[in-house]
Amino acid sequence: MRKLFAFSTLLSLLFLTPQCDVVNQPLKGGTIDTTSSEQRRNVLIEDWTGHRCKNCPKASKVIENLVDTYGSERIIGLAVHGRPSSFTGVTTDYPTDFTTPEAKALQNFFYGNSPPLPIGMLNRENWSSTGNGHLSGRDDWPTLSAEALDSTLRIALEASASLSSGQLNVSAEGFPQTSLLHDLKIVVLVKESNIVSPQLMGDDTRDPDYVHMNVLRDYLTDTWGTSFGTSPMVPGDTLSGSYSLAWNTDWVKANSAVVVYVFNPENYRILQVVETPIN
Repeated sequence: MRKLFAFSTLLSLLFLTPQCDVVNQPLKGGTIDTTSSEQRRNVLIEDWTGHRCKNCPKASKVIENLVDTYGSERIIGLAVHGRPSSFTGVTTDYPTDFTTPEAKALQNFFYGNSPPLPIGMLNRENWSSTGNGHLSGRDDWPTLSAEALDSTLRIALEASASLSSGQLNVSAEGFPQTSLLHDLKIVVLVKESNIVSPQLMGDDTRDPDYVHMNVLRDYLTDTWGTSFGTSPMVPGDTLSGSYSLAWNTDWVKANSAVVVYVFNPENYRILQVVETPIN
């Protein structure tokens, strides 16, 4: 009798208590945005490198290991060839010019005459107009990556890219996850991997078949970004933009990807970054 009473009470509770799924997802245009709700903060590692920098392959290997650990959607590498010719110059033995005007502009602003390569930035954290707190060596990247990956996501990003009639077209949307009381800028760029070209190695040998990854190729926006949102922005807002670039036929589409990041122009801190293949 006692068992029957307990069972009846349980049934009553089940039918009388409202039953619903717990939804911890932000809204996108009044509907649940399942993509951005699953996002966490990602990390852009800007790796200052050069094909005549013998220790630079070790830094590239650190990025590769981090991608293996956390996934390519969380760790996004970008090889920036912007240093002086002693590291990036073209010779008979090192015939490929990986430099770009944009990479050199970034190097002049963020790197200057700082310690030798390899060195990098992770989400451009700790930048200031004086000092080099935003720069870090490869041995620090695993710890700094873990910290950044575990930090609060302030804006979610979605992006898509397609190539049509020689034109690369990219669409991006942003969804604030917290109140943003500063303007936002967006950067859209192209990178290419699996480029076979000589590289100086750590033992001072030359590897003629070295595979270069994550090489910065060009920007669809200005190097320093394009306006993406004006303060204040709050959860529920949707930010959007479209960007295009004439495709360089020297690039291999299957090996290329588009990187999109949003940053705070007051301190250059990257709030979120995503990478998307080119369809």
